[in-house]
Amino acid sequence: MEPVSYLSDRMPWSAPATIGPAPHNLPSRPSPTTTNQPLLPDTVAVREVYRYASLQDLQVTVGTTSFKFLDAPIGKRNLLAFRNASTGGQVIYIGFGRDANTSSFLGLTAGTLVLFDTVVPQDDLYCLASAAGAVLAYAYSTFSG
Repeated sequence: MEPVSYLSDRMPWSAPATIGPAPHNLPSRPSPTTTNQPLLPDTVAVREVYRYASLQDLQVTVGTTSFKFLDAPIGKRNLLAFRNASTGGQVIYIGFGRDANTSSFLGLTAGTLVLFDTVVPQDDLYCLASAAGAVLAYAYSTFSG
């Protein structure tokens, strides 16, 4: 039986590389742009180089009656997150563009977190709980566009 040996005789790093502090390690923030120079007939080219999220972090107490907790944005939402912060086991239902009810598409059990960061709903948002006293924590970001 042969003794165990390394596959390479390279020495390990003596000092790892580091990245300097912000703002130097982030690209500049250009605005999303639209051009009317079509790639194909009847098309519009849209280019977004880099988009940052500026979060608004809020919470609401939810009862058994549906209510609007977030209006459709004037610009565009680029991030939307929900969390059922309830401790009593209530389910929170989210309605997109209409009043929430127990048949709504999105139902959040206690502790559930949902994040939309690629395709982000732009609708008015409504919520309803299975029992009074539920807590919905939510965060969103918008940009003018």
